[in-house]
Amino acid sequence: MKKPNIKSINKQNGVALITALLVVALASIIAVNMTERQQYDIRRLQNILNNQQAYYYAVGGEAWAKGLLYKDKESDKRNKGTDNLFEDWAQPLPLTLIENGSISGEITDLQGLYNINNLFISKPDDKAEKDRLKQHKLVFNRLLNLLEIETTITDAIIDWLDNDVQSSPNGAEDDVYLTKTPAYRTANRMMHNPSELLLVEGIDAEIFERLKPFICTLPEITTVNINTAPAEVIASLTSQLNLEKAGNIVEDRSTAFDGIKEFIDETRGYAQNKNTYELEITPLIGVTSQYFQVKAVVKIDNINKQLISYMKRNPDNTINTILRGPGDN
Repeated sequence: MKKPNIKSINKQNGVALITALLVVALASIIAVNMTERQQYDIRRLQNILNNQQAYYYAVGGEAWAKGLLYKDKESDKRNKGTDNLFEDWAQPLPLTLIENGSISGEITDLQGLYNINNLFISKPDDKAEKDRLKQHKLVFNRLLNLLEIETTITDAIIDWLDNDVQSSPNGAEDDVYLTKTPAYRTANRMMHNPSELLLVEGIDAEIFERLKPFICTLPEITTVNINTAPAEVIASLTSQLNLEKAGNIVEDRSTAFDGIKEFIDETRGYAQNKNTYELEITPLIGVTSQYFQVKAVVKIDNINKQLISYMKRNPDNTINTILRGPGDN
């Protein structure tokens, strides 16, 4: 009987052992990869759930804001009140703990800012419309001067808003925008969001960031609430005030102005020409507001979400959300 070849057997055993080790190693790699993928999928699902939950909390911030604005209006009905920075709605919602995170929020009076859509004109041949546009062009140019921005962009904005194709002296119509890459046309309507200014000829990101704290885009012509407006906006309303004097008005605003007449009487002393001050500023100002911005900030686990909502409070005290979008995280 032929004896087994010991060397051959050992060689076969070695190959089998190496093969077994390779199989085990491959199985381990696959198992580790499956586990990592499973953990990734679980984490991704958790992020999706957290993101959705954060969104619903942010929408809940809208409900909080609507409640405050509704309550404020009901109070105003009883005492003929104004909208000012001393009321409950103007106080921020402090950081409030929720499950696995927190929520905070604030309400801003949009009518304390300059409404870009005040530069819109629907009837170019109507004298009252032209007079209004002329006045608001002066207001916006003063704001630009205060912010050290070239006033040439005003005509471009007016051309963007109006419904004709005739360019203003420093403006731009379709013939300018159609040469861009990608090409586009003027909106020929009111703006829905201030960021639309970035599409207007002559306005870049730097200019927009300087303008952003002082402007809004509301769906109708509005007055400025002098109880909530910053000094820059107040100074832009009339040629009679400079930024220093407007700053003094804001600093002295320890209580709300009850009406336009009270504001004019108390601030007339700052005016350069007291006789024309009232005539110039009266059509532009008010002491109540319809439009507000609600900012809700929610943090859940590693998810940070901001929701910005525009709200309109109607005369019957119904409150509508007219715009909603993400904020800057």
